[in-house]
Amino acid sequence: MADEAKLLELKKLQVAYGGIQAVKGIDLEVANGELVCLIGANGAGKTTTLKGICGLLPIKQGKIRYAGDDITGWPAFELVRRGLAMVPEGRGVFGALTIEENLAMGAYARTDRREG
Repeated sequence: MADEAKLLELKKLQVAYGGIQAVKGIDLEVANGELVCLIGANGAGKTTTLKGICGLLPIKQGKIRYAGDDITGWPAFELVRRGLAMVPEGRGVFGALTIEENLAMGAYARTDRREG
């Protein structure tokens, strides 16, 4: 796959939290326009992988490239501004909104510098 066609690339990604190394060196490529599913048993590291990609857990080792840039170790708020965010399952969503409305809220990022 040519580099310009890659939207997301993981190289030997390792993610740990607490004393548990949940992701032990995953390689993955996702092309522009490609739909990819990450499947596995409970406790296999799916959510941990996604949290590492999205800056919600620290990367122990490896590299993450998104839209051509090395984003390894970037904070979550910077990744959201680039269009990379995680939509949680069940918990942490707006219960009164539809799935589509929740996704739209996740795509919204403030551009002003005001806090509050």
